[in-house]
Amino acid sequence: MLYSKTEIRPLISKDLPRRKFDRWIQKIQSLTPYQFERGIPSKPKIFKDGVPQKVVVFDDIDLEKLQNLYDRVTYDNENLTYCIHLLFLSDEDFERWKSGKYDVEEEKRKYQ
Repeated sequence: MLYSKTEIRPLISKDLPRRKFDRWIQKIQSLTPYQFERGIPSKPKIFKDGVPQKVVVFDDIDLEKLQNLYDRVTYDNENLTYCIHLLFLSDEDFERWKSGKYDVEEEKRKYQ
């Protein structure tokens, strides 16, 4: 199932403010090569001339990672940047990041 931003935010937490969620999404995409896809959600709400429009969409894997991020930052008081790297990088890349050998710009070029 594909969710839009407005659909996924309350699934993560009803207490997650929209602006904070938007900042988290921007931070995830700037700190890691992880990019959220653009597509048509399973229940589209934005139409142009009767055609559903593409928006940023999240799948069930994204939902699980974002819920984990919210829980770690909110309830466990873990650092947001640390959690983003832990959850959105591979184990190998996370270890490289911890040792200071990870270059996000170089990694982003690999995936383009």
